[in-house]
Amino acid sequence: MKRLMIVVMVLAFAATAFADDNPNLAIFLDADMDTGNDVVNEVCPAPNATVDVYVCFDQFGVGGGMLGAAFKFDRTFGGFKLAQTNLLGGLDFGDVEVAPGWAITAGANCQFPDANGVLVAAVVTYLYLGTPGTITILAHDVDGPVGADCQNLLDEWCVASIDSHGHAGNFGLCMPPLDGDCVPPVPVEDATWGSIKSLYR
Repeated sequence: MKRLMIVVMVLAFAATAFADDNPNLAIFLDADMDTGNDVVNEVCPAPNATVDVYVCFDQFGVGGGMLGAAFKFDRTFGGFKLAQTNLLGGLDFGDVEVAPGWAITAGANCQFPDANGVLVAAVVTYLYLGTPGTITILAHDVDGPVGADCQNLLDEWCVASIDSHGHAGNFGLCMPPLDGDCVPPVPVEDATWGSIKSLYR
């Protein structure tokens, strides 16, 4: 397991190129699967209630979708993880809260984002015991903050931020979540190769 456990599974189906082809891939947590509405990343349930936390990705690049991803959660609220489920349809490895983290795969079939550009990749179910806290998304200890796109390219994700998405990518239970680290895309003016060359004459 050198670079990425999910790529081990992907290698069984296709040749892999190792390059970061999507600088905008973002991860965020949401309390529901309704990607057409605003992200709900702060809830305050009654003590002893269960809470589903969905792991979502957006801003896909050239590859257009996802063959897998790796990440980890740092949880500070009082409660217990009851279950973790890979929604991509392939195998998964590890525990989202235990080092080195959780790697999920889509198997042979690439999974694509919905009409809103969001791919709901996994869900983690918690029992909340009433002590407020947060879930912060961290890089996988071995593989780093990566996803494999539909061209088998490894893309480094960032955590959605208020600046880049209008909401924090992390999650809060009865308190605000920590903001993420994504920066807004930088607008690029259309230009021809000739106009670029002329700048250096």
